[in-house]
Amino acid sequence: MNTLSRLTTLAVIIFGYGVTTAQTVTSYAGKENSIDPWSNFNNSSANKADAYFYEPEGITWDINGLMYITERNKIRIIKDGKVYNRSGNLGDGNSSHGYSDGTGIVGGMYHPRSIVDKGNGEMFIVDSENHAIRKLSAFKNTGNGQILSTVAGAKASRGQGTAGHKDGSGTSSRFDTPKGMVADGKGNFYICDDLNFVIRKMTSGGSVSTIAGKAGTEGNNDASNGSSSTFGGPHGIAMYDANHVIITDNWNSSIRKVNLNTGATTTICGVFGQNWHKDGSLKDARFNNPKGIVVVDGLIYVADNSAIRVIDEKNGTVSTFAGSGSAQANKDGVGSEARFGRLAGLAFDGNNTLYVTDVYFNVIKKITIDNLAPVANFSATKTNLQVNEETTISDNSGGKEATQRTWTVEDISGSSSNVTLVSGQYSNTGSEDITVKFGATGFYSVKLEVTNEYGSDAEEKKSFMNVSTTGSVENINELSGVQLFPNPNNGNELHIRLVDGVLKNATVQVFDIIGTQVASFEDLNGLSNIMKLPSLESGAYIVVISQEGLKGAKRLIVE
Repeated sequence: MNTLSRLTTLAVIIFGYGVTTAQTVTSYAGKENSIDPWSNFNNSSANKADAYFYEPEGITWDINGLMYITERNKIRIIKDGKVYNRSGNLGDGNSSHGYSDGTGIVGGMYHPRSIVDKGNGEMFIVDSENHAIRKLSAFKNTGNGQILSTVAGAKASRGQGTAGHKDGSGTSSRFDTPKGMVADGKGNFYICDDLNFVIRKMTSGGSVSTIAGKAGTEGNNDASNGSSSTFGGPHGIAMYDANHVIITDNWNSSIRKVNLNTGATTTICGVFGQNWHKDGSLKDARFNNPKGIVVVDGLIYVADNSAIRVIDEKNGTVSTFAGSGSAQANKDGVGSEARFGRLAGLAFDGNNTLYVTDVYFNVIKKITIDNLAPVANFSATKTNLQVNEETTISDNSGGKEATQRTWTVEDISGSSSNVTLVSGQYSNTGSEDITVKFGATGFYSVKLEVTNEYGSDAEEKKSFMNVSTTGSVENINELSGVQLFPNPNNGNELHIRLVDGVLKNATVQVFDIIGTQVASFEDLNGLSNIMKLPSLESGAYIVVISQEGLKGAKRLIVE
């Protein structure tokens, strides 16, 4: 990697990846039981700390805030600190599963994995080993049973559903061991149909279609259309935005993204056949057993074997958020001090807490995201401007939304006298968008400071706005890792040196504040270079360093 590239990369790491998080893991529900205590599964209710779960996996909440949990053979809720059985047979999950519609414990299931609220209190359930999608009526109170029915997939035959692949309506459709499911808020559900190796779409009325993957064809092929994409073992699924879902492709040890309109599939990170735990860039990261997945403020959280990983696609990084990729235990703690057994389902409560199910220790843990400070960033409708031309600068920070913003717009000498605020507000509550114009030619910097209840962050872009009489002056951002001296300068001689590395066939140009080039030097090499400047008048200048197509700028003051 050349020197300027390394310096630019360093600046991105230091200033671009601003999410600093500490996460506290605590026990939420369930009594540790890695050895099955069968006699304790017959309780229809228990305090949440004393309840015995059997392979809990899916978690969601209904419109009243009640937590629903799927187990090997039943659905339970947590209400007022107690766990109640709402559907499915009591007892050990290996011996009491079934397939039947009905109220309360009359309803039978066989390994329900994922559960989603339709939005009206009705819960849609992936009944995995019955190869069906079931529906549980809305909760009224603990004294009234909830009715379990079949929405899509085969009805019971000899006590179990029938596997297959068929698009269609209701019970005419077929699935093969479906696992994850998510709702888009428009009445549609998206389902990971695991052993069919496809992604399905289901309307709230039960009409099923295939949007990505080839039924019966296992693979790891990314493609620009759904029918050419292939999957290994699609397991967890989450909405990424209005047009995409994110999927944990378990057998391929990777995280995939699917366009809901075209079925186009891309791999975000992870590599087929390389199933181990490794943090780093999207290219270098590896996953061991990814299952549950959620998206929070643009960050992707994954339950990956005994750790929770976080993917920052914007900044191209994967890191361990909580737990360890090499050590397993049932231990509360902060971040890497916490330990898990084998993780499955992952859910976000919409505030600042993740919940995860541990199918080895049969417990539910909560992970409080102790710091979701905003990550400052902004963009503009136009950065190369003519005098008195307007541009709108927009806050597009990451992390939790800012509750307070402060904008600073000034020229490179530190003056805002030639900046006019056309609309918006600079400070205090601040505005998400501000519109400004500039009354004189020159290079202008923009700084945004953002704050919320979790903390603050700031982003400053030097020479972000370049104003000339023609609007054609090139936009050049500040380059860290370069030293100019003396600075302030007498306008006669300038030294340039890299902090780390050497110049190689570099070009240096000097521009005055109105964008006119006043000096140029080519083929500079080595650690330090001395350049003879023409006699420059007092004022601010921009020194542009170019090397192998990369450009960066430094501010020079001549006295």
